[in-house]
Amino acid sequence: MRLTADAPPAQQVRRLALGISHVLAPVTLATLLLLSAPLRREQVSWSEAVVSACFTTIIPWLMLVAAKLRGKVTDMHVTRRHQRHRIYALTAGSIVSGLLLLWAMDAGGGIFREVLAILLGLFAVSTINLRWKVSVHLSVGTYVALQAANGMGGYMPLVLAGIAMLSWARIRSGQHTASQVCGGVLVGVVIHYAGNLLGTVLG
Repeated sequence: MRLTADAPPAQQVRRLALGISHVLAPVTLATLLLLSAPLRREQVSWSEAVVSACFTTIIPWLMLVAAKLRGKVTDMHVTRRHQRHRIYALTAGSIVSGLLLLWAMDAGGGIFREVLAILLGLFAVSTINLRWKVSVHLSVGTYVALQAANGMGGYMPLVLAGIAMLSWARIRSGQHTASQVCGGVLVGVVIHYAGNLLGTVLG
């Protein structure tokens, strides 16, 4: 992303907002969260983290790339709501396959909690998407930020700053309205606490 000096200020701002959106894309944040699981949860092994990331984010992203190349979606963020249903279904299938493989590996409850929370978030977003467009960027971004700072209250200002920056980027890039961004944040918060409850159940 290069901001040229002769570009109109509004265009420069939009380019910056799109750049932030690309850097903080849901697939990137969710992949980093899963791959960092062994650092945050000592009972999670690196092999479990890699398998979970492959089936939860990487394989679905490759399917999205294929859909883009075939013209099934107009862009990699799938901004058109009606194009999201098939992508959500394929992603859910991949995640369930990953859960079955983790079960066959006799994985611990820690990684199941991570993946099931993301699956729950996918279900929530896809259900809302039937009637309304909610920001997946903010759903995932809020959830990942809260999980990364879980139990570390001193990092909460950074979490809030990150959520605010991503919210600004999605609105200023013209991809979402303020209400869609707020809806995404709300979903991320709910899934965060639901994930914590899953952790209590799974141990």
